[in-house]
Amino acid sequence: MKFIFQTMPAYGHLNPMLGVASELINRGNKVTIYNVAEFKDKIESVGAQFKKLPLGTDTIDLRILHNAVNIAELSLRATELLADPLIKEIEEERPDCLVHDSLSLWGKIVGLYTKLPTVALVPSMAINLKVILSQTPFLMNDYKYIASHPLRFLNIMRRFHNIYTKKGLIPPFTTDIFSNSEKLNIVFTSRHFQPLEKSFNESYKFVGPIIYDRQEKQLNAITESDKPIIYVALGTIYNDKVETYRSIIQALKMIGCPSYISIGKHINISDLGAIPSHIHIAPYLPQLEMLKRASLFISHCGMNSVNESLYFGVPLLMLPIIQEQRINATRVEQLGAGIYHKKQPINIPQFIESINALLQDKKYKHAADIVSKSLSSCGGAKRAADHILHFIS
Repeated sequence: MKFIFQTMPAYGHLNPMLGVASELINRGNKVTIYNVAEFKDKIESVGAQFKKLPLGTDTIDLRILHNAVNIAELSLRATELLADPLIKEIEEERPDCLVHDSLSLWGKIVGLYTKLPTVALVPSMAINLKVILSQTPFLMNDYKYIASHPLRFLNIMRRFHNIYTKKGLIPPFTTDIFSNSEKLNIVFTSRHFQPLEKSFNESYKFVGPIIYDRQEKQLNAITESDKPIIYVALGTIYNDKVETYRSIIQALKMIGCPSYISIGKHINISDLGAIPSHIHIAPYLPQLEMLKRASLFISHCGMNSVNESLYFGVPLLMLPIIQEQRINATRVEQLGAGIYHKKQPINIPQFIESINALLQDKKYKHAADIVSKSLSSCGGAKRAADHILHFIS
């Protein structure tokens, strides 16, 4: 069978999708994935065919997506650019199924218009109106911005409505722009982790994290030590705050444990000052390999990172930046598997206290192990592929 996949051009969205695509390919299916050129090699490494999104650009700065209005406008603009070319492609290629990221409004529109069996992949927590209302404290800045920019918000609603009606489709409730649900929705976490999980019907299949061989370069050496290993990564988008890394390094210097920090491509190691010998810094570290050995993960709390950390039973010290990450951090703390550090800039004595608590108090590791069992029992990529193939059969 033939599948067309679409996703947001970001590692946190693409990585789990590639795991599902790889499983389908291993079962003899053909998969074509649309994305930007940056991810071409990564997509082809799993055996999928890469096709470039007809966006007219390959430089999408996802750091602008720090509020709901910007997210909505990017989704609308992408849909206006992509829907017609993708409809044409589907009519020519005649695939058996369309699989899209739940943030992909263009995927929803294309699926409805072509009447192709369509599946949504949910890389974060599942979202519905009850969940949105339950997270109001974390969304107040968005609500205030909308209230102070009513014309901008009304324009979003108008464009959202027009995208549907121009294709002869009935527009759903406006909040669906953030969660383009289908008759089958594959969610990359467990019902145990999902807030208000009973508010989601059987169209939502919770398969847990997608852990697979990413063919990443392995870390050559991790310091042999009786001390626990600390891993630090603040994502691939909002990871350019030099002072944050300097504060983390200062705290880790006092802790003295072997520590590994992934800083991404936006800053230089030379900007971080003198680095103690027990702290190892690189632009990139293979996250799954690090989490297999780590005792603590200091994280920005993106959903992919949370999933992977807890899958391996690693407690988190969390430094969220945007709304979704704050919601994730709160959920991890509710489940007892980590500490949400709310002081910004980082309060170094409090940060050190949190590191020591996470390393020494067994309750955090115990809670992380409970979540780990819920995630690992969900079935991952194999279960996701089972659901998709059953759905289109």
